[in-house]
Amino acid sequence: MARSSRTYRLTLSPAGMDVLIDAHCHFIRSTRALAAWGTTLNVAVHHLATRPVDEVKAALSGVPSSGLMGDQHHFLGAPASMNQCAAEIIRAAMGAAGDGAPAELRHVYIVALQVLLVAEASSISRIYQEIVL
Repeated sequence: MARSSRTYRLTLSPAGMDVLIDAHCHFIRSTRALAAWGTTLNVAVHHLATRPVDEVKAALSGVPSSGLMGDQHHFLGAPASMNQCAAEIIRAAMGAAGDGAPAELRHVYIVALQVLLVAEASSISRIYQEIVL
């Protein structure tokens, strides 16, 4: 039987940690649900999958120079299916027109949190209900 959840490691800078904290608070305010940190990341990744590919590709290309990756390790539990969704985002971005280095899963997680920060509460709630409840 396959594991239904796993632990994901986010390696963040202090600024990246601030993005995680802010995204988590925005998620809680939007859904009015006290959820785990990994649930925030899971919803963020699934929300990112709904965004236009060109927008996602542009955001992914900016991660390495964003200052959000660092050496602070944070571990979040989330469904194993989140990784599949993130991999699909990378495949779609790689298939989009343009050159550049392929994105990494850790880049997807950072962009997902950034995009969640500006998402409308109704969109966050809808995705939360679809994938979690």
